[in-house]
Amino acid sequence: MKKFVQHLFLFLFPILIMGITIELLIRKIPNDYELKNNYLDHHAKEVTVLFLGSSHVYYGIDPQYIKGSFNAAYVSQSIDYDLEILKKYRNNWSKLKYIVLPIDYFSFYGLLEDSPEAWRTKSYSIYYHIDAHNKFMNDTEVLSNKLDLNLSRLYAYYIKGETEISCTNLGWGTQYQAKRHKNLDKTGITAAARHSATTNRRFTNNVHLLNDIITFAEQRKVKVLLYTSPAYKSYVSHLHQSQLMSTLSAIRQIGSSHPGIKYYNLLRDSDFKANDFYDADHLNQYGAKKLSLKITALIQKEEKQL
Repeated sequence: MKKFVQHLFLFLFPILIMGITIELLIRKIPNDYELKNNYLDHHAKEVTVLFLGSSHVYYGIDPQYIKGSFNAAYVSQSIDYDLEILKKYRNNWSKLKYIVLPIDYFSFYGLLEDSPEAWRTKSYSIYYHIDAHNKFMNDTEVLSNKLDLNLSRLYAYYIKGETEISCTNLGWGTQYQAKRHKNLDKTGITAAARHSATTNRRFTNNVHLLNDIITFAEQRKVKVLLYTSPAYKSYVSHLHQSQLMSTLSAIRQIGSSHPGIKYYNLLRDSDFKANDFYDADHLNQYGAKKLSLKITALIQKEEKQL
C-alpha cells in the first residue's frame, strides 16, 4: 500500500505542478474583468453615472460621451452580478448620481449560472473577487476551462502577444464594429429564439434583485434609470409577446412601488437604423454613440427637473 501511494504521488505530482503553473500563467493574462475591477478599485469614488447590465450595454454604451460615467456591464452579466458589483463598492459611491440599467426581453428570465456562458462566473470570482454562488469551481481557471482552450490562451498571450482585453479603459466593448457586421435577418431569428425562456422559475427572484438594486440606490439618494435596449426589427418581430408583456408589466409594478425611477422603452426606437447594428440585438460603434448620446440627453432632462 505504501508503495502504491508513493507511485501515485510520483504520478500526480507533475500533473499538479503543471496545473498550478498553467493557473498562475493564465491569471497574469490581462482581461476585461480585471480591467473593470482595477478601474473601480481606484475610481469608484469618481463615478457619477454607472452602467450595469449585459452585452447590450457592454457594446452599446460608450462612456466617452457621458461625463463621469463607467461601463461596468459585460457579456451575459445577469442582475445578481449587477447587484454584487454595487455592493462590493458600497462605501465608494460618494459621487454616484445615476445607475443606468437595461431591462431587456430576457433580463428577468435567467441568471449567468444557468446559461451556456456559465463558465464566465469564475472570472467574477478570480478577477472581481465576487463569488455570488460560492462554488469551488469558480476559483480556478484550470478546472473551469478545457485544457486545449487554456493552452491556446497561453499561446496567444505569451507567444503571439495578444491580450484578452477587448474594451476601452472606461469599459466599452470595441469588438462589434460595423465592418464585421452580421446578417440582421438571420441573427434576429436566432437571438430571439435564444432569449425566449422555456421556464419562468427565475422571474420572481430577478424582479426581487432589481428591487434590491433600486433600494440600494434610494438609500444613497442615487437615481435609477431603466431602459429596454434598441433592437432591429427582425429580432423584435420574433419575440414572444407573453414574455415581453410580462417584463413590461413587472417594470410598471416596480415603478409604482418606486416612483423615483425612470423607464424608457427604446426597443422599437426609430432613431436606430440598420447601419447602427452589429447584429440584430447589438449595436455597432455608430449605434453605441447614438445610444450613449440619447442616454446623456435623458440624464440632462432629469437634471433639469431636479
